[in-house]
Amino acid sequence: MRKALISLLFCIAVQAQSAKTKQPEVDHIFGAFNTHTAGCAVGVADHGTVALTAGYGMADLERGVPITPETIFESGSVAKQFTAMSVLLAAQQGKLSIDDPLRKYLPELQDYGTPLTIRQVLSHVSGLREWRLIAVLNGRAEDTNVVSNDDILRFASKQRALNFDPGTVWSYSNTGFNLLPIVIERALNNGKTFEDFTREEIFEPLHMTHTQWRDNFRAVVPNRALSYTLEAGTLTQDTPIENIIGAGGLLTTVGDWLLWNENFTTGKVGGAEVLKLQQTPATLANGKTIEYAMGLSVGTYDGLREVSHGGATGGYRTWLARYPDQGLSVAVMCNAAQANPVNLGRETARLWTGATPTAKPAVTVDEVTLQTLSGMYRKTHDNSVVEVHVKDGKLMLEKLSLTASAPDEFYAGERTFHFKSDGFEEITPNGSVAYVRVEPVHPTASELANLAGKYESRETDSPLTVALKGKDLTMAIGLGEPVRLRPTFRDGFMVDAGSWGAAVVFHRDTSGKVTGLGVGDDRTWDVRFSRIK
Repeated sequence: MRKALISLLFCIAVQAQSAKTKQPEVDHIFGAFNTHTAGCAVGVADHGTVALTAGYGMADLERGVPITPETIFESGSVAKQFTAMSVLLAAQQGKLSIDDPLRKYLPELQDYGTPLTIRQVLSHVSGLREWRLIAVLNGRAEDTNVVSNDDILRFASKQRALNFDPGTVWSYSNTGFNLLPIVIERALNNGKTFEDFTREEIFEPLHMTHTQWRDNFRAVVPNRALSYTLEAGTLTQDTPIENIIGAGGLLTTVGDWLLWNENFTTGKVGGAEVLKLQQTPATLANGKTIEYAMGLSVGTYDGLREVSHGGATGGYRTWLARYPDQGLSVAVMCNAAQANPVNLGRETARLWTGATPTAKPAVTVDEVTLQTLSGMYRKTHDNSVVEVHVKDGKLMLEKLSLTASAPDEFYAGERTFHFKSDGFEEITPNGSVAYVRVEPVHPTASELANLAGKYESRETDSPLTVALKGKDLTMAIGLGEPVRLRPTFRDGFMVDAGSWGAAVVFHRDTSGKVTGLGVGDDRTWDVRFSRIK
């Protein structure tokens, strides 16, 4: 017994010494944050033992409050794994099945013909439109109106179409995860709220005493960090003013996240079967297995298996990851929008894993060849456009620098771009997106005037007013301020607005008469409006 105790104390001493020796290197990684900036908290656990926690920068710049490991941040989308677990626990208790149609619990939704299941929501293959653009088109833009989960259900219930047939494509959608708390409450049917259920089934068993849902943004939460965005060299407060939970909205600390990550080893909550299910990547209808599982991405980085998720809301930026084969967990929470918690976390992880960045192939492509790839390209699923050009001998997609691995193939991070004669395909671990080359247009004032008029949709509450103002075509939502529509390809435009961006395409009948328009972005593909006669 005495030998075992001595051995345990020796291991603890070695781990403490190891963390101490790594502290200067972690300090260097987070060296950009100081008493004059917002910053981050970081936590590392090695085989279930907390190896390091630290805070950098300020939680409140007005009052001079520093960030510590106990500072509470907002999670952003890292919350999705907790919502997914709550669904799986409800299924384990027989309250629902993840293969139930969503409409079984949300009959307010439209019948889209093909059943849309809870399982598909959990892996972002549901086709549900993202609520944010829908809110804008309802005159309730994010950060200008307080939106709740019930509001999102109302937005979703008016949508007469999905982005795609359920199960066929991966497209990230907060909408589904914001509907799941309502699903759970209706499935439980015992008066318990989603907050009650997660507290009793997840947070309390795992001793996550600093974790709660932000269902009232006005609530006073001791030790919470404000969040900040850098605009034109000036920091401004950027803390969310919404009462939405499920897809995000979790308030917590790096220490609590390390406790949660350890549960994937111990199985205290859920057990081995549920934890395996949550970490099983989804398979699309065409048989392709993607990287996204249920509220978690399961992939590789630096040649190591990595289970992770990032988050961004307001000025908060977060990342939580596990390297199961190395027994390592890393949690990073920031209140600075310019922070990159993924890079910070991965650099920190390397101090423990000893991994080195995986080298990717790179070739030199002559500038003449690169120039042939320049031009405007339309994303086929939402009609937004991107510009490809050459700068300093490098191919650029907007501001993104692409590295060549072949004359017609380039990459940036985990994204690969394969060019063809009429466009290119963007390939990610979760699927691909097609772009086609289009010719830029410069319509005359009379051509623009032909598009002016009023447009309405049964899927939104606010009509659109398209008008010619000087040489510019503008669009106003309801009684809102007009925004400029920038011409792209024939009958195609991009919204020129700082707070939101979307593509607008006008539709014509066989005679060429304008009959309506569609509005879309990366997560909401095509909301149709009819022209009012």
